[in-house]
Formats: sequence, C-alpha cells, structure tokens
Amino acid sequence: MACNCADEVDAKLEQHNTRLERAMMFDKTGRENNPDLMLRTYQIETGRGKPKAKAMFISYCPFCGVKYDSDPSPILSQQEKAA
Repeated sequence: MACNCADEVDAKLEQHNTRLERAMMFDKTGRENNPDLMLRTYQIETGRGKPKAKAMFISYCPFCGVKYDSDPSPILSQQEKAA
C-alpha cells in the first residue's frame, strides 16, 4: 500500500474491538495482486438463479485519497522459500 492509513485506523478502532476487513488475492500466475482493503458487499436476494454478491476492491485510499500501488509483487516459489 502507498500509505499507512488503514493501520492508523485499525489502531484507533482497537479500543472498540474492531478492525478493517482486508483481503489477499492472487492472479492466475500466482503473483500477489493485493489491493489490501476490500469493500464488503452482501447479496440482497438469495435463492436459485440469483446472482451472488461481488467483492469490490478499492484502488484509492478511502481515508487520504492516495492511489494504491497496482504493480503486483511476485510470490516466492516453494524453492525460494526453502532456501
């Protein structure tokens, strides 16, 4: 992330036993594509044939407006982890 606002907000929310929800995603090549903060969504109508809720990942910090780094970093392979 380009800023540390989420960590600062988490520190302030700690007194309320609360923290921001974060997610980690990987693309098909195994590279980390982690926008970090996820806007949580819920499915309104449930049942057969109803579309499922979609996950929304934000590309700008909702607290300071800084654009998140979109360049994914490679994940270490098993061989690199063992070394």
